[in-house]
Amino acid sequence: MSERGSQGGKSPHAFMREALSVQSRLLEQRRALVAAALGAERAALETGAGHLGAEVDAYFDARAAQRPAQRPPLRTWRG
Repeated sequence: MSERGSQGGKSPHAFMREALSVQSRLLEQRRALVAAALGAERAALETGAGHLGAEVDAYFDARAAQRPAQRPPLRTWRG
């Protein structure tokens, strides 16, 4: 097997650079997702408002099926 055989015609160095680039991008996306989730949690705790899970699921199911969908309303969960 040639040196470039298992990397799709790329040198090992080019293959590793591409893999590192992909992993770096995924790490940054993961960090951004975690930051957004923590921000949403903080907002929910501060406001006492959020969406019902079943309504969110129905909304995304409708969107995925390309059916019209209204965003679920915010509801107060604090008593």
